[in-house]
Amino acid sequence: MVGIQDVRAARTVVDRHLERSPLEHSPYLSTSFGAEIHLKLESLRPTRSFKVRGALNRISALDATAHARGVVTASGGNHGQAVAYAAHTLGTSAVVVMPETVSPSIVDVCRAYGAEVVLRGAIYDDTVALAHEIEREQGRTFVHAYGDPLVIAGQGTIGLEILEDLADVDTVVVPIGGGGLICGIALAIKEGAPRPVRVIGVEPDGSNNLGRSVAAGQPVTLDAPSSVALRLVARSTEPLNVELATRYVDEIVTVDDGALEAASFEYLDRLSLLVEPAGAATLAAVRSGKVEPGRRTVLVVSGGNISAGELAGILARGIKT
Repeated sequence: MVGIQDVRAARTVVDRHLERSPLEHSPYLSTSFGAEIHLKLESLRPTRSFKVRGALNRISALDATAHARGVVTASGGNHGQAVAYAAHTLGTSAVVVMPETVSPSIVDVCRAYGAEVVLRGAIYDDTVALAHEIEREQGRTFVHAYGDPLVIAGQGTIGLEILEDLADVDTVVVPIGGGGLICGIALAIKEGAPRPVRVIGVEPDGSNNLGRSVAAGQPVTLDAPSSVALRLVARSTEPLNVELATRYVDEIVTVDDGALEAASFEYLDRLSLLVEPAGAATLAAVRSGKVEPGRRTVLVVSGGNISAGELAGILARGIKT
């Protein structure tokens, strides 16, 4: 299990290596929704994603023997970059297994940080078996993208920062892929806030594994998850994520691909922010009426990694509509 003390300990690690991400008030969105809207801009992190927090916390905990052997991970893209960055920062080696469909630019970033990149399968789940083979054969430590307590604690540092920067926040909206981000943030918010704060998760219609898993009381595996929000696509989650989400998350909603693309377009068109569809999920949920914002609401903008081709398509469709 993971608790608030683990998140606070992770904060020491994260603060040692990263500058605090901005919590930016948006007059435009506040006027549009009739509420005070703030954006937690994890898209401005190194590697342009929140994932670097959890990776730093996990790898910093390696003992000397494990550090010498290095790490291995399976990733749909953002987590792989985070592990490569964290391994480089902390002075160990990394092997990153990613889908064959991943953007070449993400592969290049991982390699620039010194990681070995191996491509396998079509989505994140296809990469896991090979990563575990490498773990066994080379003695590397496997860094799970969302089910490791130390990774979850690292992501939870976002919640602590939100509470410090906006003490009277009443609603926090978070994107969901495998569930590590929302579990960490919800734990930090619920255990750290002096008064009730709603924590709402957002999944794509075509990849709502955590919502289904919470409803079932155990991890549910989807046959063919898909979404334009590639970083939120996962077949399943982990028992720890189900347990934490059940305990701390107030509600999980879903949004369709059209809403995700429209939100990504709106961020660039109206706020000059480059946000991938996964990172735009929280705005998509509010804009489409799936989430009613509170008086003071934080939308977590989880990432800004998007290829030029993907962005061109979103811009073309957004301009036409």
